[in-house]
Amino acid sequence: MSKAPTTIRLDEQLRKSVTREARKVGLNFTGVVHLLLHAFVQGTVHVGATHYPHAYLETLGKEADALRRLHRKGKIKEYTSSRAMFDDILKR
Repeated sequence: MSKAPTTIRLDEQLRKSVTREARKVGLNFTGVVHLLLHAFVQGTVHVGATHYPHAYLETLGKEADALRRLHRKGKIKEYTSSRAMFDDILKR
């Protein structure tokens, strides 16, 4: 299989850390990149945002406040265990 050379700009310390950890398991830096890219394509590695949009966080905060108010009023069920919750949901 032919391989196309690719340039990746990285922080030098990150590259050194990856190389050091890769050697521990018998790989080199390129091998780690290949594994990561194949896993990403196969859907076994997911890349997510580390910071959520402000509007989303506001919505979560409002929903959490509403749930706290309902809880204080006794309008939300409480369960002693996950089994009790599932039994209630499944009407066992």
